[in-house]
Amino acid sequence: MSYPLNPATAGIFSIGTSLNLLVNHLVSNSQGEAFRNKVTVVNEVPHDIQMMADKAALIPIIEELLTTVVANGRNSRIHISAERYGDVVILNIQDRNSYNGYAMSFSVMSIEPQVNEVGGSLKIDGKQSRVATVSFSFPNLVAAC
Repeated sequence: MSYPLNPATAGIFSIGTSLNLLVNHLVSNSQGEAFRNKVTVVNEVPHDIQMMADKAALIPIIEELLTTVVANGRNSRIHISAERYGDVVILNIQDRNSYNGYAMSFSVMSIEPQVNEVGGSLKIDGKQSRVATVSFSFPNLVAAC
């Protein structure tokens, strides 16, 4: 089972899309929820990390992760960063004032089957502490035709 790609997002991003721009776009979709929950989102993703993999599969996962962390945040700052290691990208979403890490963890882990489908990995650190970090790693290779 996979999440459908939001039609508003589908045509915007092509091969070689900046992950920073994608995160900006997806965060803008959560502005209402962020405002209600008094959450500030800080995009620290480097501009040089490009999305090369199947965006139709990855974007819904990234969108769901961002939406879930923002929805579970309260009076917090959420920092989004990414690192590239060869053909793997690790996207980190860190809630620096986690008020209910267990609820966030339960919601995030519900999309683990979709993460596995794309060959990715999902990890949550600090669900019992004030700073909780969701890490999503995925292969960033151009799909073979």
